[in-house]
Amino acid sequence: MESRYAIIKSFSQVKKLVKACLKTGIASIDYETNAEGIYNKTFRPTILSVTFQVGSGVSIPLCHHEYDNPHWKKWLLYFGRKVVENPKVTKVGWNLKFDLQIFELYGIYVRGTVLDGMLMKYLLNEERPNDLKSMVRRYLPEHGDYEKADKFDKIPWDKKPLEQLCKYGCQDTDYTLRLSMFFENKLIEIGMYPLLRHLIMPASRVLQHAEKTGLYLDRKFNQELLESYKPKIDQATSGCLNLPIVKRFSRWLIQERISKYISSIERELEDLDYSDPKDARKIASREQKISNIRAGVFTTKKELELTRDINLGSPVDLPMLLYSEKGFKFPIIKYTKDKTTNRDTDKPSTDEDTLVELRLSIKNPESPKAIFLDNLLKLRGLKKMYTTYIEGWHDKVQDDSKLHGRFLIHGTTSGRLSSQEPNLQQIPKTSVDPNIKKQLVAPDGKLYMALDYSQAELRIMAHLSGDETYLEAFAKGQDPHLAIAAKKYGVSYEEAYKAYSDEQHPDHNLWKNRRKQAKQICFGIIYGIQKKLLAVKLSDPKAGIIVTPDGAQQQLNEFFYEHPKIKKFMIHQEKVLIKHGYIKSLFGRKRRLPQVYSDNEQEAAYAVRLSVNMPCQSAASDMNLFASVLNYWKMRQGKLPFMQETCNVHDATYYLVRPEYINTWVVHEIWETCRNPNTKEYFNFQIDDVNMSMDFVIGRSMAEELPFIPGYDYRKMLKPDFNPDEYLEEHRKYRGIEIEDYPKLYPEEIARNKMEFEKRIYER
Repeated sequence: MESRYAIIKSFSQVKKLVKACLKTGIASIDYETNAEGIYNKTFRPTILSVTFQVGSGVSIPLCHHEYDNPHWKKWLLYFGRKVVENPKVTKVGWNLKFDLQIFELYGIYVRGTVLDGMLMKYLLNEERPNDLKSMVRRYLPEHGDYEKADKFDKIPWDKKPLEQLCKYGCQDTDYTLRLSMFFENKLIEIGMYPLLRHLIMPASRVLQHAEKTGLYLDRKFNQELLESYKPKIDQATSGCLNLPIVKRFSRWLIQERISKYISSIERELEDLDYSDPKDARKIASREQKISNIRAGVFTTKKELELTRDINLGSPVDLPMLLYSEKGFKFPIIKYTKDKTTNRDTDKPSTDEDTLVELRLSIKNPESPKAIFLDNLLKLRGLKKMYTTYIEGWHDKVQDDSKLHGRFLIHGTTSGRLSSQEPNLQQIPKTSVDPNIKKQLVAPDGKLYMALDYSQAELRIMAHLSGDETYLEAFAKGQDPHLAIAAKKYGVSYEEAYKAYSDEQHPDHNLWKNRRKQAKQICFGIIYGIQKKLLAVKLSDPKAGIIVTPDGAQQQLNEFFYEHPKIKKFMIHQEKVLIKHGYIKSLFGRKRRLPQVYSDNEQEAAYAVRLSVNMPCQSAASDMNLFASVLNYWKMRQGKLPFMQETCNVHDATYYLVRPEYINTWVVHEIWETCRNPNTKEYFNFQIDDVNMSMDFVIGRSMAEELPFIPGYDYRKMLKPDFNPDEYLEEHRKYRGIEIEDYPKLYPEEIARNKMEFEKRIYER
């Protein structure tokens, strides 16, 4: 091993390491662990590597077969107490959130400044890979001796050669420190350091604790869903495969596979010499194989695969069934896109939007084409639910009966969070299937409390564009989509709302559809929707509404005519993008879009659409993230009841709360923090022309989304005889009362709640 890197094998050396870290005021840290989830009983950290100055590094063996260290917990606690919990020492890492979670397993809680090289790199250039090796090759090319631990990939981490593993770990911490210093200077240089300091790094801490808290999974109910979904999937599959045309196609496809396989064997025979005795056995074997296959005798797994029916999930089989002469002969309306270039490929699309568009083109619901597409769409929905949220969660739950999904700040180019293992960012709405969220239950003695920004992206667009209709609707607390529809058809908002909200009104369905169309156009603009897809979104075959692509484009044109400031905003964004090559959000986040300079029209148009989408989507997500940070620090400081953030889903945040802490003062305090986060102080902007409204719901599971009732004793919600319908009936008298009105309407209650909480804090 190189002299600059060393292995620590005594407590005295640990003490020397601590002194060195305290002297330099910095510690770059990295764990290597076994592959188990960190909240499983079998989890063990393998080594801890630390760098306190560039060019050095030490590794502490913890649980490794070559060095049986019975004192590893003592060493780890000593280092953690002296360095990790020392506010004077800056902690550096690559994906540091993971390493800090491991420290917390052993009661070590980070204090002071933390810097994550991966997140700094992400802010600088989100398009490139996030792994450390790629960054070393790009920014530190002189260090070409980076130890490749993957040459021992098949060996568990705690079984890899200790010396090689320690060198690998020390290089990780050494190069992480070098890169972090470089990235930090670059962020300061381009003015993005406030974003890192005030949002990204604090948010990483908040998400770290959300991951630790996790989501409780009702394993019994999960098992019931596993069993109930299988017959539904089988039924939808049968609905597709049992159609005569699909059966005929499947038989043809099998024959095609067999013919191609026989042809491949015959080509092999052509290369063999019939006069050569050495080839005689090969020739006889292949001729016998051809004879067996033609007779319907299949002896190997590969041969048996030839006889399988059509695979409805296959990217090869399904396009053939949909578009070929032997299948349904659908017209090709869309091609798949290359993920790197966003250009069309030569492969016809089979995505959901395409299938929906094909289905809308069929007028007879009893035709084989309609029946097939209906069942295929149903099958896809069921399989997604099953594999992702039922079977997927079943496989990912850890020993503590929780899902500890990873929330990734760096996971998207838009700035929105993503999630892995499992994905908790795409949990379907209760309206899609309430059973999915019913699996996620609050632990004994606690409730879920969710704060969800209402139409955040639309409000951001209204703020950025200055459109009067939207601004007025949000200022008055109106439904913006209904307000847009009312303006379009020349009626008052009150009249439109009366028809829309009353199911018995003769024009109820009319205004329901008008609102839907306004909504699709509004969000279509934000997400850069094209006229073909917009036509699909605007159509409703059940209501007899079919919109053509040209009709959709006409509605877009009418919308822009009525809302010129939104069109002006879009033109402005395009000009900024062309001038700079990137778009900037309110929080200072940059999205580079070099595709705008492409000769390919599709690529350039894609970049232009993103120039409108990114500022709205990114700012809405960052607003929610920043509010989470502020609420977290209020909790840590004792200004809010002790809550545990458990999940962050784009515009919503879920907390676990004890019912005795849920009161009018708390709700208003949290709501104020989220509605008016102090963005002016930290990011030099303030949204004061749009009310950043929030929905506030409570429940025993994530599916039970009950509105807040002032003065309600939420301990009742934990009782077995709690009735949600009675609760909603009690809530009726509070309809129309906004949270911002609470201080005026419930001053005594708010004062009492605040005093009681402060008393609890004092007694603690």
